[in-house]
Amino acid sequence: MASQFSPRTSAIRERMRDDFVDGLKCFKSDDYEGALMLFRAADECAAMDDVYQGRYTSFHGLSRVCMGDRSGVKLCRKAAVGETQDAEVYYNLAMAESRLGFRESAYTALRRGLKVDPGHSGLLQLKQQFVLREKHGFIPGLKRGNLLNRFIGKLFRGMRRPYPDQE
Repeated sequence: MASQFSPRTSAIRERMRDDFVDGLKCFKSDDYEGALMLFRAADECAAMDDVYQGRYTSFHGLSRVCMGDRSGVKLCRKAAVGETQDAEVYYNLAMAESRLGFRESAYTALRRGLKVDPGHSGLLQLKQQFVLREKHGFIPGLKRGNLLNRFIGKLFRGMRRPYPDQE
């Protein structure tokens, strides 16, 4: 990725920040609190022309989501806006959206990431796991909009928890 940039652009950082690399080690060992501190430092201290700025922001957001902070997905979304080279940003967004139960948004991020890098292993793996459910009514044979199907659907929606992974 660094070879795409000319050596004359000395302001562009060609290797990842050390605090970000250390944050990845924490993140991979499920130490989300340690990762969050390091990712936040990398995100806030990086120059705006740093080629990895979007990646720093997306990992900052994903680590927040992993710790239970729902607003972390906003950072992931911010990082994905206009991203054209780093599929990892879309992978992080898809993971955050999926973890929060936003299946359609996660699938959209997955598709956009595969447009950037069709061979991204994480996105391909996620695609295998990801099957969008078809929307159908509760009672087979009746359309979704049928009054009885809608009534039963409302009853069942009221019984389930609004957000997955929360108790």
